[in-house]
Amino acid sequence: MNRRVPPDVRVGIVSWNTAELLERCLASLPAALDDLDAEIVVVDNASDDESVAVARRHPGVEVVPNTANVGYARGMNRALGATEAPVLIALNPDTDPPAGSLATLVRRLRARPEVGLVVPQLLNADGSVQHSVYPFPSLRSAAIDSFVPDRLRQRVARRWWYASASRAHPYDTAGPVDWAIGAVHVIKREALAGRPPYSERWFIYTEDIELCWRLESDGWSVCLEPDVRITHVGNASGAQAWGDVPRPRYLRGVYDFDARTHGRGHARAMAAINAAGACLHVAGNRLRGPAAGPEGDRRRRVAAELRHLLPIHASAVVRPEEGDRPFSRGRDAS
Repeated sequence: MNRRVPPDVRVGIVSWNTAELLERCLASLPAALDDLDAEIVVVDNASDDESVAVARRHPGVEVVPNTANVGYARGMNRALGATEAPVLIALNPDTDPPAGSLATLVRRLRARPEVGLVVPQLLNADGSVQHSVYPFPSLRSAAIDSFVPDRLRQRVARRWWYASASRAHPYDTAGPVDWAIGAVHVIKREALAGRPPYSERWFIYTEDIELCWRLESDGWSVCLEPDVRITHVGNASGAQAWGDVPRPRYLRGVYDFDARTHGRGHARAMAAINAAGACLHVAGNRLRGPAAGPEGDRRRRVAAELRHLLPIHASAVVRPEEGDRPFSRGRDAS
C-alpha cells in the first residue's frame, strides 16, 4: 500500500526458532508503540518452528521468510531497509516491551538532535537488571578486567560500565554510553548517512559494537534511558546453536573489530593481556584451594569459563581477525 506520508517508525525483528517469544513480542508491540504510525517487518531466518505462522497471524506485520539463515545483521538490515521512516527500531524477538516503552524512547530520540541512538534499561526475566551497556574494547578495559582485584574494580570501574564490575552500575543515570547490546536499538535514520544499520561482516554479535562506534565516530551520541525498562530473555537464538556459552564467538568478533579499528598490534596486545589475566585468575583459584557451597560453585564456574576462553585469547595473539562462520544448531563456537 502506498503511503502519502512516511510512517513514524519502522520496527524490524529477526527470528530464528523463537515462535513463543516472538508471539509475546508482537502482541506487546501495539501498546509499546502507543499512537505511533509504525511499519513492522519480521525477517525469519529459515526457522524450523512456527515463527513464520506466528508473525503472519498479526495484522499489519510484513513477513519476509528467508530460505536460509543469513545471519542477524543481514536479516535486520533487510527488515529495516527500504523505508522513509525517520526512526528505526531494531528489536529482538525475546524482548517484551511494556506499554508506552518504545514510544517514549522514540520521543527521547527526537527531542535531542545530537543523539543518534537510544537504548532502554534491560531486565532479566526475573526482573533483575541485565548488564547491557559496556565500554568499547580497549587495553585499559582488558587490564582492569584482568588484573584489578574485584573489590577495587567495583570502585574504579563504575564510570566505564565494565562487565566484570556490573554490581557497580545501578543503571540510574541517563546519558551517553559507549555501546549497548542490540536487543533494543532505537536509531535515528539520518545518523546512518544512507548506510545500513549493521555491518554484515559478522554473522551475529559485534554488529552492535560497530554501529555504536560508527555513530560516535560520526559525531552522534549513544544514550541510555534507564527509566524505560524492557524485559529481555537474552541469547534465545544463540543458545540453540552454542548452548549457554556464546562468549567465544563474541570474543572472536571483538578481536576482529579491534584489529580493524585500531590495528592488529592493538588487538594482539589486548588478547595477550586477556590471556595473562585468565592464567592469573585460574592460578589464583588453585592457590586459594577448594571452597564449599556457593563460593566454591562460583569459583569452579569462573575457572571453567576462563579455561574455555584461554585458547580464544591465545589464538587472537597470533591472528586477531576472524572470518565469518555459519550459524547452525548444535555447532559450538570454540
